[in-house]
Amino acid sequence: MSDIFIILVSLLFLLLITIIRAFLIKKRKNNLNNALNANYFLETLNKLINQNKYNLLEERIRLKVVDAYGNEDLTKWIGNPPLEVRLIHKSINNGSKRFKEGIPYFWEKVILKEFSDQDSFFKKWDSYRKINPIINDEIIGASRILEHEDWFIFIASQIEKTCLNLIENNTSTKNNENYKKGIIFENHCMEILKKNGWKVKETPITGDQGVDLIASIDNLRICIQCKNHKKAVGNNAVQEISAGKLYWKGTHAVLVSKSGFTKSAQKLARANKVKLINEFELKDLENLLI
Repeated sequence: MSDIFIILVSLLFLLLITIIRAFLIKKRKNNLNNALNANYFLETLNKLINQNKYNLLEERIRLKVVDAYGNEDLTKWIGNPPLEVRLIHKSINNGSKRFKEGIPYFWEKVILKEFSDQDSFFKKWDSYRKINPIINDEIIGASRILEHEDWFIFIASQIEKTCLNLIENNTSTKNNENYKKGIIFENHCMEILKKNGWKVKETPITGDQGVDLIASIDNLRICIQCKNHKKAVGNNAVQEISAGKLYWKGTHAVLVSKSGFTKSAQKLARANKVKLINEFELKDLENLLI
């Protein structure tokens, strides 16, 4: 009887050793997979941000709103996408505006493509959280556990750090005073139009085809280019807005300048049916076109 008991105990012990060994092998394998996924996640994210850093900075400048006192509002740039996977699927499938510009747009149109789909992205994000579970939260001033819903905060912070670094080192080819003045003037024109009943949409910083704003009211769809130059605007701007009107399927093309237009540009504009105006005429734009 004692021999049978010893045999049973030995078998149970061997079974326990086998189970523990299988568990440790599986755990080691999971840890390796998580490490590989986490590394892929971070390297891919940093690669995409670095490849697109100048366009990201330009888009940040375009979407940034500066009031009369110099206060900056980055709401449109940062965005406010849903954070739960289920809601993200629903939002994108329904064509939500929450992924139409800024960082959310970059996430959907650029980052997701490197992860094949949302499930793959969030799988690798969760692996990154397991390998790097703690985050130094600058908002609350303490360390905390990295949550699943922190995915967007993490990406936005990585992008913001890159943009701020470019600003500090002044390495952007367009990050100069003239470019800033152009963005401010474009925002100024947009506000005038909105105050006078127009529905205004900004075109993307890349691929705008010479059109800065698209203003709509009734059956009118106006393609507008805004120029804040020290000298009179020449033929190139007229040619750009003419082509841009066709690309964006506009009913009219309008060129706004703070410094007037050359005689050659005026002649070309008449031939191409481009309306040349100054900023003060924007409030009467509908009457000018009709």
